[in-house]
Amino acid sequence: MAEEIAIVGAGIGGLALALGLARAGKRLRVYEQAPELREIGAGISLSPNAVKGLRYLGVGGQLEALADEPPTQVTRHYAHGKILVNFRRHNTREQLGAPYLQAHRADLHDLLRERLAALQPDALVLDRELTAVSKDSEGAYALGFADGSQANADLLIGADGLKSIVRREVFSEPEPEFSGFVAWRGLVTRDELGVEQSRPGSMVFVAPGRMFVRYPVRRGRLQNFVAFSRIDDGWSAEGWSQTGDIDTVREVFYDFHDDARVVLRAFSGRRCHKWGLFSRRPLPRWIKGRAAVLGDAAHPMLPWLGQGAAMAIEDAVVLCRALIEFEEAEEALRRYENARLERVTVIHRESLHGGERLMQQDPDELARRPVVTEETLGLSHYDPATEPL
Repeated sequence: MAEEIAIVGAGIGGLALALGLARAGKRLRVYEQAPELREIGAGISLSPNAVKGLRYLGVGGQLEALADEPPTQVTRHYAHGKILVNFRRHNTREQLGAPYLQAHRADLHDLLRERLAALQPDALVLDRELTAVSKDSEGAYALGFADGSQANADLLIGADGLKSIVRREVFSEPEPEFSGFVAWRGLVTRDELGVEQSRPGSMVFVAPGRMFVRYPVRRGRLQNFVAFSRIDDGWSAEGWSQTGDIDTVREVFYDFHDDARVVLRAFSGRRCHKWGLFSRRPLPRWIKGRAAVLGDAAHPMLPWLGQGAAMAIEDAVVLCRALIEFEEAEEALRRYENARLERVTVIHRESLHGGERLMQQDPDELARRPVVTEETLGLSHYDPATEPL
């Protein structure tokens, strides 16, 4: 296997891969463009397939101690609150081999970062914005950064998200297509919301062209909300580093059931995260020479199945195992791609149309027709730690 491994991007996928390789004694560097890793105010859903991957990395137990395990997920009519779909998750551990968790994204990110630092304190390099990649005659990579510094690597892994520079420089750049939806996201404390409204489990409220999701994180101390709406005009900003006015969100969801609006009323800030939902075609190939991509850099997904982070974790674990088990880097990368491509292509396709299924003209249709979810698709049976390579 290559002697010098460079991972670009210190998100969940990049840190998961780095931790797995560090646990196996591999030397690596993770280059992150941000000058510091700050807490991102967002919840994250981790289906059992993702939790199995985190257990392989040695952080599953710690995360379970911090996360919430929802007993149910109910989908309700936006106006009168009638339950349309009710998924009970009381037996998830027994049936699928791991729990379904909902956590604060920063808690998972911190666990991965801290465990990596304990094994290799110098592995993470901050404030390194990748701008260029070149390849020498022997197949090694030269990385150029915005500050003028450079680094070399025998093996290059792009885990740098939606706007991946590794994808642009080494592979190809699929054009983003606006899905027609925008989303707002925020967190409300239990004190702000009130104990009577801090309920276990997750709730989804659906209306034509709109959807509101709420669920607890950090053992109920916080309520995460995500509000989706179709818009008629264009949207130019991809990613969710932008912010929106909470009063706009309240106006868009003015007619939703009070169990949704109470969360928006309790939000004490003026601004929340806002982002446009864009779709991109997944790359037809994830490997080229001694370079590979994972997570959103390879297959950016719309959020309707809640599998974006799970796929990055699965990618990281499978790639980690391949790089450990196969001495030749090219063979390891080929095994990784072969093991992942078909599964992720199916999930990407199903995620692409999820918004239309959920936010159809008549919400009551959800109660009358088969629902397409990670459960009905059987996604959670998968275990990236044991999947054949």
